[in-house]
Amino acid sequence: MKIIGLVGGSGTGKTTIAARLVARGAVHVDADRIAHDLLVNNEGVVRAVEERFGRGVFTGGSVDRKKLGRVVFGDRGALEDLNSIIHPAVMEVCRQRILEFESAGVVLAVVDVALLLEVAVPFEIDLVIALRATRGEQERRLLEKGGATREEIIARLDNQARLEESFGKADVVVDTAKPLPAVLAEIDRVVDELLAGGA
Repeated sequence: MKIIGLVGGSGTGKTTIAARLVARGAVHVDADRIAHDLLVNNEGVVRAVEERFGRGVFTGGSVDRKKLGRVVFGDRGALEDLNSIIHPAVMEVCRQRILEFESAGVVLAVVDVALLLEVAVPFEIDLVIALRATRGEQERRLLEKGGATREEIIARLDNQARLEESFGKADVVVDTAKPLPAVLAEIDRVVDELLAGGA
């Protein structure tokens, strides 16, 4: 099985590129979705969040991701604390899913993890694709998507500003501010090379 790692900040097109890879037959391991699930269903993660951030980030007994986001996206230290709680658990779920897919004979998997180049990864990745877009394009996409104010989006992007510093470790960096057909053609080319054994 070939494993593609997909990295990039909010609004860089990870969802669109992951969908393209799924259309090509890949299975999608979405770390963001796994993290959301852990914040609801993993007792250890929920308890650690409560110990670090208090009951103020809870609503009705459950972690409120919007409240938590307002805390961590305005404080780099808090964000790093949250990542240290969630990322090890997320990576372990990713590892288990990859083992299951491999056992089932899956040929291609895409692991969508924003901080993939900055955290310990307990499985082998064959190709890392980093996605970047201009700050203005990221803001435009996130505003269009909805669910967050401009201030919340700016705070989130400010906290992700250092993300591209790790892009030197990626195998391919794709500028997703280009027209979508050109972006998808570039993705198809690098995936074709990987599947042919040339990447």
